[in-house]
Amino acid sequence: MAILKMMISMVPKPGIKAVLATLCWLVAALTPLSASAQAYPTRPIRLLVGFGAGGPTDITFRKLADLAGKQLGQPIIVENKPGAGATLAPSSMAKNDKPDGYTIAAATAGVLRYPHMQKVDWDPLRDFTWIAGLGGYSFVMTVRADSPYQKATDLLAWARANPGKLSIGTAGAGTTMHLLSEALGSMAGVEVNHIGYKSSSEAATALLGGHVVATVDAAGSVAPHVAAGKLRVVLTFDEQPAQWLPGVPTARMLGHDLAYPAPYGLVGPKGMSPEIVKKLQDAFKTASDDPEYRKLLDNLRQTPWYRSSADYEQWAKAFYVSERSLVERAKLLRKD
Repeated sequence: MAILKMMISMVPKPGIKAVLATLCWLVAALTPLSASAQAYPTRPIRLLVGFGAGGPTDITFRKLADLAGKQLGQPIIVENKPGAGATLAPSSMAKNDKPDGYTIAAATAGVLRYPHMQKVDWDPLRDFTWIAGLGGYSFVMTVRADSPYQKATDLLAWARANPGKLSIGTAGAGTTMHLLSEALGSMAGVEVNHIGYKSSSEAATALLGGHVVATVDAAGSVAPHVAAGKLRVVLTFDEQPAQWLPGVPTARMLGHDLAYPAPYGLVGPKGMSPEIVKKLQDAFKTASDDPEYRKLLDNLRQTPWYRSSADYEQWAKAFYVSERSLVERAKLLRKD
């Protein structure tokens, strides 16, 4: 205060009012932000999820929302908003919602891939606040248990001899599953007829009904059908063979350089205050460490993958570059 008085005494009299007015403006501008950030949250939070209800992403984020909401003292309400390769939820949030922490979105790898495949009116690196990385998926290719193709090599050999007949169902165009289907087809010299559904459950239903020959999906989506003896996994896209699938090869084991862990996390609109980001980051960190969440990860065949806001943003920048290369190899790179 003494320093402030000294500064004011040095200002010519006509300028004192201007100085005081400026100081008052600064205090008024900064105080509401600080106060709101400290009080946050004072009402329920919306969490947009870009997949249909009942799939592994929906189940995962509902559990995280429940656990993190308890930490924050306010409910986190999940809203399903599928579409545009699972990017409709985060992109609509980025364009329409305030960066006040009351609308956030699930982010999957598609957020960093879709702009390489389709022209979009948003930028994944400039239009989001990267809040926290939370977990990762494993992906598999499945056929019906009564399929004549016992192994992936059998299926791919048949597909080469019957161009265009290998129909592969996924949870939607532009998703990681779509990318892996096309990339595998390109590397194996196979023409893939991709069929995109609205959710993993719809894709599994289509396979069980004989409407597609195979699916590529998150391991957790098909695990119950595999356990029930209705579906058979013929290939995984992990770095190493899955312990729960003895004898099932990885794509790399068949000579295709296609190992794809796909982390997921949480984003908000650009410009969120660091205080609010930290509150969300810490609440979801606690949620991701909770035994209930870890048990769910095991059941869904997912892996822990926590990243702080800063580390998550750094990962996103590097992954955005690498995704362009994979999209190009899958022959899905946009033309313009």
